[in-house]
Amino acid sequence: MTRKVVVINDKRYYTVSSVCAKLGIFKNTLYNWEKKGKIPKSYREPMSGWRLYTQKDIESLKKISGRK
Repeated sequence: MTRKVVVINDKRYYTVSSVCAKLGIFKNTLYNWEKKGKIPKSYREPMSGWRLYTQKDIESLKKISGRK
């Protein structure tokens, strides 16, 4: 089972899977945007290495991607 939300220090972070579902994009698209510098690098959870995004990050990604 994939975790959709991770709470660290009372702050909610969303996994790549949940962000991609909200934006209607593939994971590779998100990775490519980050690799090409179209979007800021995501927060990386130190223990797992997961990419995590805040709600503010998701709102920014919606604007960048042209999604509403």
